[in-house]
Amino acid sequence: MMDAGAACTPFLHDIKPLPEEQHAALLKKVDATPESLKRDVKILREWLAQQPHLPQLGEDFDPWLIRFLIGSKNSLQRAKEYLEKYCTSRAQRAELYTQGPSPGVENLFALIKSGVLPVTTPQGTRMVITKFTKEVGEDPSKMDWGIYFKLTVHMADVFLGSEGHPVDAEICMDLEHFTVALNNSFVANLSLFRQFVDTAQGSVPLHYKAVHLVNAPGIIKTVIAMVRPFLKDKLGERIIVHDTVESFHKCVDKACLPSDYGGQGKTLQQMCDDWHLIIHTNMPWILARQAKLAADESKRVGGKPRQDDFGVEGSFRKLAVD
Repeated sequence: MMDAGAACTPFLHDIKPLPEEQHAALLKKVDATPESLKRDVKILREWLAQQPHLPQLGEDFDPWLIRFLIGSKNSLQRAKEYLEKYCTSRAQRAELYTQGPSPGVENLFALIKSGVLPVTTPQGTRMVITKFTKEVGEDPSKMDWGIYFKLTVHMADVFLGSEGHPVDAEICMDLEHFTVALNNSFVANLSLFRQFVDTAQGSVPLHYKAVHLVNAPGIIKTVIAMVRPFLKDKLGERIIVHDTVESFHKCVDKACLPSDYGGQGKTLQQMCDDWHLIIHTNMPWILARQAKLAADESKRVGGKPRQDDFGVEGSFRKLAVD
């Protein structure tokens, strides 16, 4: 069994890291070298050692800390800010990070087809594709948005812990079966979505380069207007609505897409099965990260963090609907 408490790279089945030339381009883009990263990651560990409320990490966590440096565009100050927010978020929103195996998880994989492209795009981004099934569109009472948001956080954590993978991501949501009833279900869980978004864009050093909404129904304009206030300006501007898959092909290299989207890769169902395996296999690792990396607020010097830095305080489960 995997040593869940170790800083090992999680199991990723056949999802490939960045090719050598794309990895070199990424380092050049952020003006970093292997030597500079080795030097700066030591500075990060020494800084963490001076923060009593933050985790004290050994050299085995250096590859993970390097991911923060690269995701922070090689800025030590920004990397420190991300680490502070990341660990604080894990303390304040523990339930968001601790969705273990359950019938609800298994059910969600049947209702939502979600997977990760095994190869990066020519631009060096990792693409995630999600499609709501007809079943959940017709009966939204089956949808558990809380589990969906938690599993998405697990996805980000797995890639953040995976050395050699990109920090740039593109999201594709296939909304063919996104009905008015499913939208009403989403609206009823809007405060959970807000907390999820605050975490995803405020404390995780991954860059969301585009959000593609494919087969978008007419109601999607209302949905975008509703969620845009929760998004950073850049992310809000990167939402691209596609009425058809053909429109999607104009923005993404068709060859790397699933075969049922006109590409040369696996089907979305096969990608979903792979992701299910990855989540199941890594669950001990995922849950152990919570104990290892959450801030210890009892040791924080200077009191609690500012609420506006970390979003709405309180339990992920108990938040009231806005």
